Amino acid sequence: MNSNCIGGVLHLRLLLFSTSHRILAAHPKISASRRLSTATMGSRSQLPSPPLAEKVKHEMELFGDVRVDNYYWLRDDSRKNPKVISYLQQENAYTEAMMSGTKKFEDEIYAEIRGRIKEDDMSAPLRKGPYYYYSRTLEGKEYVQYCRRPIPNRDAPSSVHDTMPTGPDAPPEHVILDENVKAQEHGFYRIGAFKVSPNHKMVAYAEDTKGDEIYTVYVIDAETQAPIGKPLVGVTSNLEWAGNDALVYITMDEILRPDKVWVFSFHSLKGF
Repeated sequence: MNSNCIGGVLHLRLLLFSTSHRILAAHPKISASRRLSTATMGSRSQLPSPPLAEKVKHEMELFGDVRVDNYYWLRDDSRKNPKVISYLQQENAYTEAMMSGTKKFEDEIYAEIRGRIKEDDMSAPLRKGPYYYYSRTLEGKEYVQYCRRPIPNRDAPSSVHDTMPTGPDAPPEHVILDENVKAQEHGFYRIGAFKVSPNHKMVAYAEDTKGDEIYTVYVIDAETQAPIGKPLVGVTSNLEWAGNDALVYITMDEILRPDKVWVFSFHSLKGF
């Protein structure tokens, strides 16, 4: 899925669970059997017991003030702690059991919401240098394509009346980067920044494949998508070009706060 937060999804499902009871109970056209089946789900005799997180005392001192967090052990930045993973799996199983009776209702709401979305859509083109830059979404796809199209008369001054030409006689569209292709390799995928160099020859983008907002920055050739240099690992999504041959980026400290600004010069690369 796209960058959906587990907490947000759980909140939505619990909201559906509570509202479905009120809707079904109050709606005169819904059959009694359906109302009964939904109400049965709420019978306490059939509800599983929720998992209980272990309390482990953890003291934190700052400016002479001592705070106690009994659930600090649930923080796992590595996402590999077996004890934490086991507890989360129990929570997920409990949620599935509690929400099992609303699956059809959820599917109906999801279908209605998706039916109101224009899936095949495009952002407003941005005229920049010799190109129009824009992003598009495709029907049935979850992610974005980053595209550009040459300006037919690039010497003409820009105007509020500019319209990007489309159709068979228009300059060809070029897909610089397709998130749908990149996302196939990962369970989570998000691009936090997409920056085109001033000479329009390179693109730098920040990629998060875990959902922890720790990014890896890649630089590619804007035409061929060939990689340029090595990736910048464990950085923020804050990027900016400093001319055509240098990229400004920011690293993080041990608690994931932005701490240092760096400049990478592409002149150090062979053949650049």
